[in-house]
Amino acid sequence: MTALYHQARKEYEEGAYDQALSTISALLQPEPSHADAYILAASIFEQKGNLLEAARLFEDVIDLTPSLKREVAFRACQYYMDHNQPDRALVALLKLHQHLPDDVDVNHSICSLYREASLYPDALPFAEKLVEIGRDFDNWLNAGMVLLGTGHVEKAFPVLKAAYQANPTERLVLTELFWCAISLCEFELANKLQAQLEQAYATDGERPDIRENVFRSLHWSGDEAYHVFSAIRTAETRMSKVAPPIAYRPKAGRRLRIGYVSCDFYDHATMLLLAGVLEGHNKERFEVYGLCHTPAHLRKGPMRQRFLDAVDHYVDLLPLDDDAAEAVILGLDLDILIDLKGFTFGNRLNLFCRRPAPVQVSYLGFPGSVIGVGIDYAIADRFVVPPASEPFYAEKIIRLPNSYQANDSKRMQVMRDGPRSQHGLPEEGVVFCSFNQTVKLRHHVFQRWMDILNAVDGSVLWLLDMRPIVKQNLWAEAAKMGVDPSRIIFAEKKSMSEHLKRLCYADIALDTSPCNGHTTTADALWAGVPVVTFKGTSFASRVSESLLNAVGLAELVADDIDEFGRLAIDLAQDEVRQFHLRQHLIEARTSAPLFDTARFARDFEAALEEICEDAAKAAVAA
Repeated sequence: MTALYHQARKEYEEGAYDQALSTISALLQPEPSHADAYILAASIFEQKGNLLEAARLFEDVIDLTPSLKREVAFRACQYYMDHNQPDRALVALLKLHQHLPDDVDVNHSICSLYREASLYPDALPFAEKLVEIGRDFDNWLNAGMVLLGTGHVEKAFPVLKAAYQANPTERLVLTELFWCAISLCEFELANKLQAQLEQAYATDGERPDIRENVFRSLHWSGDEAYHVFSAIRTAETRMSKVAPPIAYRPKAGRRLRIGYVSCDFYDHATMLLLAGVLEGHNKERFEVYGLCHTPAHLRKGPMRQRFLDAVDHYVDLLPLDDDAAEAVILGLDLDILIDLKGFTFGNRLNLFCRRPAPVQVSYLGFPGSVIGVGIDYAIADRFVVPPASEPFYAEKIIRLPNSYQANDSKRMQVMRDGPRSQHGLPEEGVVFCSFNQTVKLRHHVFQRWMDILNAVDGSVLWLLDMRPIVKQNLWAEAAKMGVDPSRIIFAEKKSMSEHLKRLCYADIALDTSPCNGHTTTADALWAGVPVVTFKGTSFASRVSESLLNAVGLAELVADDIDEFGRLAIDLAQDEVRQFHLRQHLIEARTSAPLFDTARFARDFEAALEEICEDAAKAAVAA
């Protein structure tokens, strides 16, 4: 080997790269004693400009070289990344990790690659290692983002705080720690970070430097312009280039082919709302395709079966990458492709960017504009998207006559049966409730809730069970506002059917803002619990107004948060009105537009036909 290696080395140094490759090729055998030959061959390919081949050889030698593993692995990784091949870079780094499991840079790089591919569960063990061995801002931010993204919010909090303290003006750590603080109801810190972010955005000029997914922004901002900027940023950083529109030409003599795309075809909020509509489609006029990428472990339960029974054709997208899924959808020759996810976790919006259907529609899954991904129309109503909000939508708005939200009239009919104490509630006094997720609880609204409790003697607030630290934070905040913490009661998590059975024991539901209860508001109204809300400035903050109008209770929509407080207090002190509202809602199950699934299905189908007519006219005009 020595003579051939030295000959190849000499040829390499003289610039005779082809001859050097020919000479060294005989030595490329996977043995430790031949590691130098691999490195020389890789160096020759570097000089020839064939960096991918150099990367392959550097990757091959990771297991062979005793002293240069780190150097060759990172060179391979860099070349793969330069050629937009992060999967191959990851393989090289994972190979290196087997030899250097405690190396900070190795763990950091693997964690980053998994995170950037949205493979947060795969990144988690490397993030946890970074928490142990991390030494600087980049390590802490990387690990904290993965911990937060995998739901380990309490573990993420100190890590992100360390990153923030190391670099308090960096925009990404600001947004990540802000979301973490919101998630834990760390109100004081959340308020401070929100002010810091808003000040930073104000100095950015016309295009704010936004680093958060737009779905997060809906929970703390009611500014539709900010939502649009955030959505554009999300689309630019996460989505493919959008293909040009396809002219829509209706097929005479056949049913309209509509395809619903989602990963939520199981016992998820989306299916709890939509199941009856899927079942209620007029099969003489519509041919329904269910394009499903629901994770395998969730493909069970009664709602899953209702979905399978309701659609005419089931298409499994889960095992298909975007290229294969696009080919399958094109082969279906759909009229309309409906996205039920928007910018929420687990979406397949990259498919919509490819425009596999001539008409693409956003519905139900995301309360705002799904901009920058090839969506043509959004289905809404006059409350959630009034005419003044249309400039904040890339889609053409098609409004349903009542609420935009589908509901299922087959839901369990629930009534109070037995004492309140069986649910941990006092027998006397008004029970206020809010069963929204923690991230919807903002400080100014919580403060108003406490004002309401202070004004209504003997009342309690019933919330969904939360992390221990969140409960402690809320109890402490209540005490600061003059409310005995024991008046805040947490309900353990239960199945939806069990939750509905207990929900009817509440007297009044208090809404959140700027992200209202959506499914949770519908749940309360179905259970006979009046919901008090106030007018919002965005889709997400107007949903409860839409639902209340669709059950004939516009009187429970206050103009602002001050009136919201007065309205809740007045209602709590009027038992007769509470009784009449409860009876009204029980009767609404069979009479109100919100719960008339058959009527909604006809309205929804009319909207789809309107969309097709509009798209066909646009194609002719073009």
